[in-house]
Formats: sequence, C-alpha cells, structure tokens
Amino acid sequence: MEGPVTVAVTGPFASGKSALVRFLGELPGTETASADEIVHHLLENDRQTISRIVDRFGEDVGGSDGIDRKALGRKVFGDAGALRDLEEILHPLVRSETDRRIEASVAELFVVEIPLLFETGRDGDFDFTVAVTVPEERRRAWAAERGLDGAALRAVETRQLSGEEKARRASLTIQNDGDLDRLREQAHELGRLFSRRRGSYDDPH
Repeated sequence: MEGPVTVAVTGPFASGKSALVRFLGELPGTETASADEIVHHLLENDRQTISRIVDRFGEDVGGSDGIDRKALGRKVFGDAGALRDLEEILHPLVRSETDRRIEASVAELFVVEIPLLFETGRDGDFDFTVAVTVPEERRRAWAAERGLDGAALRAVETRQLSGEEKARRASLTIQNDGDLDRLREQAHELGRLFSRRRGSYDDPH
C-alpha cells in the first residue's frame, strides 16, 4: 500500500488554519503536523539549531528554554535580511522533519499546516493543497485578539502572498466565516474527498 494521502493547509495569518487542521485530525486514520509546532520544538530542544541562531543573532536571544522567541522576534521584526537568515536556518529543517514524519506515518491521511506553503515552494510536495480564506474584517479582529495591531499584522503579511493569491494557487479552498461547526463540517467533507482519492490509489483498476 502507498503512503498516506498528503494535504498541506495554508492561508493568511488569523484565518483559521489551525482549527481546520484540528478538525481534520479528528477523522479516523488521520495524522497532523504543524510547521509552527516543528519550529517551536527546534527552538526549544535542538541544540544545533539553537547554537546556529545564537551565533547569528547574539547571546541575548538565548533563554532558559532554548531560544527566547520574543527576543528573536524583536531582532527580525522589520529587518528583511535578518528574517531571511532565520528562514534559511529553519525552513530546510522544517521540510526534512515534515518529510520524515510523512515517511514514518502509517496513517491514511497526513495533514500539515504550512503558513508559507507557496512562498517556500513546497506546494508540489503534497497531493492536495487547501487554502483557508476568511472575510478581511473578521480576520483583522481575530489578529487583534491575538495581540497584533494593524502595523504588526502588516509586518507579518509582507512576507506572505495575499489570501486571494493563496486561494488561487491552492487545489481546494475553504471559506471560514467564524462558525466552528460549519468549519468542522467542511473538514469532514474534505475527509470524504480525500478518502475517495485514497481509494483510487489502492484500486489498481
């Protein structure tokens, strides 16, 4: 039997990507991962990654639990060169860890949340790409709830394609209007679609 059907979920900041992945993870035979979760693990536990980041950004980004993410954020916030350096350290590690988890998985469906999916050229690595879209006013309200004002949100967005462009490039699009029950329902609809795709893989005819 082939490996799992692989799905990458993307979308702009505060669009509901994590919620969709969580709901997909409720489906039988599904394993999930998150690029952000892998990054957090690397910054807290991977000594080589921690050492490389301290060497590049200074001792003051080191903390008691690996890298102090807030201190690191202050170093790269608004500095395109510093951010590029950080991404050159982290992105290959996230890619290899994602690939390792997929290869080791015995799940039927493997779903990964990757905010910079298209920006890092990873979309071709997955059977399906799903973009989550959300009304702009609602998204900005959710971002504010997370402590990001307009300027901070714009800084995050400067390195991302627009939500419209992500949706255009994705193989599937999910509209999130803030109704979690509806989002769960859409996740289950996706699960049925992916199961049919899985069946077509397993049937040699």
